[in-house]
Amino acid sequence: MKIIPALILASLFCTSTSYAAGFDCSKAKSPSEKTICGTTSLANLDEILVLSFNKALEASADAKALKTAQLAWLKAREACASKVDCITEAYTTRISELIHLVAKNQQPVASTPANPSAKPVATQATTNNNPTPTPTPKPAGKTLSGSIVSYECGDNCYLTVKDEQGNDHVALCTAPQCDSWNEVAAMPTSFLKKKVQVSVGRAKQYDGAGNEMGEMDAFDKILFLP
Repeated sequence: MKIIPALILASLFCTSTSYAAGFDCSKAKSPSEKTICGTTSLANLDEILVLSFNKALEASADAKALKTAQLAWLKAREACASKVDCITEAYTTRISELIHLVAKNQQPVASTPANPSAKPVATQATTNNNPTPTPTPKPAGKTLSGSIVSYECGDNCYLTVKDEQGNDHVALCTAPQCDSWNEVAAMPTSFLKKKVQVSVGRAKQYDGAGNEMGEMDAFDKILFLP
């Protein structure tokens, strides 16, 4: 299970005015809510939090306790008022907690195989129960520019980018920005149609049982363009 690192969170900070908070910004009343709706990075974090909370709720054996903890977190967030750094810290901490809850609740109990010499089936406590695609050396200088068309997860998570000539390119989503999306198998809608420059490498695919399915193109670096 991966924890959202500072590099991923930093990548969410941009100057776009396309907000995507998980609540209705037209009804924002408190200083923290108004700050979230007025700051794209916080609005994106709020949407990721909603996705993470819903995943944790689905996997939780005690939904009441989880909801109670979430209400306590909301009160703590409100105490940040309009301080962006304080709100950011509140979100990153809570998202990491929720992701750990999902991992803990989905982690299967280990058992001793009947045949000790048999190779164990690989598992990983993510939303699609697959190992993270393993990047391999990519052709130097292979990049393309375009806009994000879609993000879909099955046994693996794929990003589709439409280039400047109108051609769609589908590849595994392995860039640092993808880590938080892959954890919840969803990308914030605010990233749709975003202009990007992506670096194309190669990575391995895995099926639902953790078996390697071969390699395909992978977007291992994503640069958001103005």
